[in-house]
Amino acid sequence: MKLTGKTALVTGGVRRVGRAIADALEAEGARVLVTSRSPSSDIQADLTTRDGVERLLAQLPDVDVLINSAANFIKEPFDAVTWENFDETFALNVRAPFFLSQAIGMRMRERGWGRIVNIADIAAIVPFPAYLPYSMSKSAIVGLTRGLAKALAPAVLVNAVAPGPVLPPDEFTEEQMREAVAPTLLKRTGSAEDVARAVVFLATNDYITGVTLPVDGGRLLR
Repeated sequence: MKLTGKTALVTGGVRRVGRAIADALEAEGARVLVTSRSPSSDIQADLTTRDGVERLLAQLPDVDVLINSAANFIKEPFDAVTWENFDETFALNVRAPFFLSQAIGMRMRERGWGRIVNIADIAAIVPFPAYLPYSMSKSAIVGLTRGLAKALAPAVLVNAVAPGPVLPPDEFTEEQMREAVAPTLLKRTGSAEDVARAVVFLATNDYITGVTLPVDGGRLLR
C-alpha cells in the first residue's frame, strides 16, 4: 500500500466528504487522524479560532499527509451577508488551512517528504451568488494551493480537489438538485467516494504539484 507507515490528518473528517477521504486514505495503509468540533473525532478542535488551531498543532504527531477538508457552507443572499458569518467562513475555510499548512508543511519539508491536498470547489471558478463568501473562500484555497506548491517545493507536493455537485446541502429541494446537475456533462451528481479517490491519487502521485483537479462531471466545460 502506497501510504503504509504514513500519518494523515483530515480536518473535518467525521462526516460527508471528509469521512470518505479518511476511509480512502486508511484503505491505502495510512494511519488517519480526523478532527472536527464533534467529540466523536480523534481530535476535537475548533479551527475557527487561533486557540483551536494552536491547540491542534501542539498535540499532533509528525504528519505526512495533510488534507484540509473542514469548511462551512453558510447560505446568505448577497445583501444579507453579515460581518459575523463572513468572518466565520474565512476563519475556517481559509485561515485555518493556511496556518495548518504553514506549520505542518514546514515540518514536512524538514523531513524531506510530504503531501498536502486542499479541498476547493468549482465555486472558486463559478461563484454561487447565494454562497458568495464561501465561493470567495474557495478561490482563496486555489491561490493558497499554488502558492504553497512553490513555497514548499521540492520536498512537499501541494494540490487541491474541486468537487462539483457532490453531496449537495441536505436542505436542497428536488428542483435545486435538478438545477445543480443540469450544467454537468454527465447529468448526475458525484459521490463522496469520487472526491476521495481523487485525493488519494494526488496524495500518492510523485510528479504533480500546484494543480486543482475538478471532480465535477464536466461542469466547468459548460
